[in-house]
Amino acid sequence: MKNLIPIAALMICACNFKNNDSTQDSTLVTDTVVTTNTATIVPLAPASHDTIAGRFSGASIHDTAFITMITPDSLEVQEDAEAQDKYIVSFSSGIPSLRVFYGGITVQNEGDLNGDGRDEISIFNEPLHGCTFHCTTWSFNGTEWKQLFSPILIPTGCDPLTDSAMQARVFKEDGKVYRWEEDLSDESFTQEKKEMKF
Repeated sequence: MKNLIPIAALMICACNFKNNDSTQDSTLVTDTVVTTNTATIVPLAPASHDTIAGRFSGASIHDTAFITMITPDSLEVQEDAEAQDKYIVSFSSGIPSLRVFYGGITVQNEGDLNGDGRDEISIFNEPLHGCTFHCTTWSFNGTEWKQLFSPILIPTGCDPLTDSAMQARVFKEDGKVYRWEEDLSDESFTQEKKEMKF
């Protein structure tokens, strides 16, 4: 009988034990791990920034550029908690795709900036948190895409970058190409109009 007393004490303690996990908010959502081992291409839902028309491969050829999200594979998701979405820009006319871009992406048709008969493209993407955008302008030379001039960072203070601001970023005036650039040494990020050489 004396041997049963410690067992009875353990059973009483077990009955009074409270599971703290059961008191958590039932709306808590757990993370999901992607189970595919290879990257898959997922077309975005139709929206104004998912396609853009232009003459990217030549003056007589009408092209459509498509923005496509490439989902990260399961290994990337498991290794990097901040794994970002990846995007590619591909074209209807069979010209090569642009390289992979990370974070949200918007494409702008800049028209023919360098006089080669082909439209150039500016890519605005927001890697990581979206408080600083990355802007690159690309030109197709008949075989591959090349950056037309150096990339820039656009600090936004975590505010969205508007369509009109993206459309006005690179422009042609009196036969010269200009770009608005923020002065990163000025805490107000004052914009300066700079002529682009290429």
